[in-house]
Amino acid sequence: MSKAAGFTYIEALISLSIAAFVMSLMPSILMQFDMTQSPKTAFEMDFFIFDITETHEKSTGVHVDRTKGVISFKTEKGEVSYRKYGSRIVKSVEQSGFVTVMFEVEQFSLQESRSHIQLSVAAGEGESIERLHFPK
Repeated sequence: MSKAAGFTYIEALISLSIAAFVMSLMPSILMQFDMTQSPKTAFEMDFFIFDITETHEKSTGVHVDRTKGVISFKTEKGEVSYRKYGSRIVKSVEQSGFVTVMFEVEQFSLQESRSHIQLSVAAGEGESIERLHFPK
């Protein structure tokens, strides 16, 4: 008598029942992943701080226009300015074009004294507040 290759009905039934059991667990496993929330991070704020700090380090002067809410830096590329436009912070070089460097900004306020300029930025419903000081 020759032995045929393949699965028996019992082996197929056991493997299908195991597969059905695993698939029945998948919705609850996926719901657990959905309920876990990753901590909120302020990557945009970090990139903005890095960008404006780097611009300040390369600049030869800083100026504030409080009526327009603009902080400008004199660099070798020309005048680089940052301002709030709607709920975004935009950066422009020589007043031509603009690049959005941060979204969902609630506050962009400038205070000027004789020795320095303070920039306060709040984003994410007050979750992230930064104050930057730039010496003149």
